[in-house]
Amino acid sequence: MAKSVAVSVPPVDALLGDLPTAHRALPIGRRIAGQGCHGTKVDALSSSAGHGTRVRFIYFPTVDDNDHRVAYHQHLMVAEVLLGRVLAARAAGLRPMAPSLDYAAEARATVRPPRAMFHPATLEYRRWYRADGTARAQPLTQEALSLRLAATDELPMKEARARVAQRSHALPTLDQAWLIDRRSTPLEQRPLNQVECHALIDALDGVWQSSAGASHVECANRRIALRVAAVLGSLLDEYVASPFKSAALSEAFNEHHLAHLRQTIENSRQVESASGTLLAGPKAWFAAKTARMRAEHQIGLAMSPAVSTTMRLSGRPVVAVVGGRLHTFVDGRRPGARLAPPAPVYATFG
Repeated sequence: MAKSVAVSVPPVDALLGDLPTAHRALPIGRRIAGQGCHGTKVDALSSSAGHGTRVRFIYFPTVDDNDHRVAYHQHLMVAEVLLGRVLAARAAGLRPMAPSLDYAAEARATVRPPRAMFHPATLEYRRWYRADGTARAQPLTQEALSLRLAATDELPMKEARARVAQRSHALPTLDQAWLIDRRSTPLEQRPLNQVECHALIDALDGVWQSSAGASHVECANRRIALRVAAVLGSLLDEYVASPFKSAALSEAFNEHHLAHLRQTIENSRQVESASGTLLAGPKAWFAAKTARMRAEHQIGLAMSPAVSTTMRLSGRPVVAVVGGRLHTFVDGRRPGARLAPPAPVYATFG
């Protein structure tokens, strides 16, 4: 029986808390004296009601708008503001980022089209309107629309799900709820969608590439950018190929992202075991099993041939799911596993 691989993922507060510019603070515009100022180090792990860690970059003094560091400071400000929203959303218990959901998806979940725009038989009409023509408060999700289609049209669930995915703009339940909640969340805590995630990544890449010097400011900002890249990887529950252009940021993101997914698998296994032992009921057991299978699927995506060679052929240990279990591979081989004997070669003679 293969042993489970020990997984250790540093928490977000541990990754950011010891940075010299990390502190607890109220959102911008609501601070008072004594609540942490720029450049001061306050205990980032202290319990502040509802407020997350804020991380600041370090700026050069500039003379005027023509200073060559203006573009550099622009990257710093964009990264700082968007990172503040990520950490504030996390502190509020929200999913902090959704790199796959853009403004078009938000419109499909929140903006009801005119009823005359669709024929009543179409799935898009059924998503927004009932059979009597009355509008729904919220559109049906993929799951709800699939169930309704299977019941009304007497289709197998597999075919119903395929039709909904191909012939409607219905979103998964979790994604639709996230988009609807995001629209009503205050700006300082609003999670990042696809466009804003790209803006944060581009800003961090810009900070890294512009901090090529040996000054204290540039070295400090590179250190902060590396930690932030690692944090972003550890906050994503679904596999995302590294979006960074800088190799160092990409490596930090990949390392912590895969470690987070592996940790999710281990945590789910422990919950499954506890649910069976403590008789917590089938609901908790199935929830843990679903979470584990989802994380295993994400690991499988990370190890797929479509992933860049920097993640697959690095010569470092790689964890993959084989037969429902975690195994460690180095250069495509499992340490301690027997090598299969070579296939016999038969020569043919004319």
